[in-house]
Amino acid sequence: MKVRLLHTGDVPPGHVRSAFSGLAPPLVPGEAMPFRASLSATYDRTRAQYDAFSVLEAVPSPEAGWLNLLLVGVDLFVPALTYVFGLSHVGGRRGVLSLSRLKPPEESAVSEELLLRRLAIEVAHELGHAAGLVHCAVGECAMHRSLWPESIDLKNPAYCLSCRALIASE
Repeated sequence: MKVRLLHTGDVPPGHVRSAFSGLAPPLVPGEAMPFRASLSATYDRTRAQYDAFSVLEAVPSPEAGWLNLLLVGVDLFVPALTYVFGLSHVGGRRGVLSLSRLKPPEESAVSEELLLRRLAIEVAHELGHAAGLVHCAVGECAMHRSLWPESIDLKNPAYCLSCRALIASE
């Protein structure tokens, strides 16, 4: 499946390139495009965050053989959780991913490296959901559930053999 990365203006171009270069097989890079639609209607002033469900609805449905993933810099939430890293409907072929909570608290070359690794893992995770995968019991698999940023660090930016076989069959 080919991947289209849409991105808002607050996502650095280097992070878009990094997300593409770290795609987990069998996914292949397609194209990167700026996302021009406004997300202002998805902002919840009470929470000072963006509603992930509403943002996801703004992501266009891709044509056959493609997955669309929107990269944003804003903080996302769903009503039942304080925050989410991203959101995709299982098998819906589109998703949204925020860099906001992936950033380590300190600013350094090491923290940028960690951010890019987390980005690769979570790109694989959200695209996996978009392609039809559910959470995986294998702790190192990109499809394993992550509830806090440090738990992302325990995963690999690739699918386990079982998830890879499932996504390749789509």
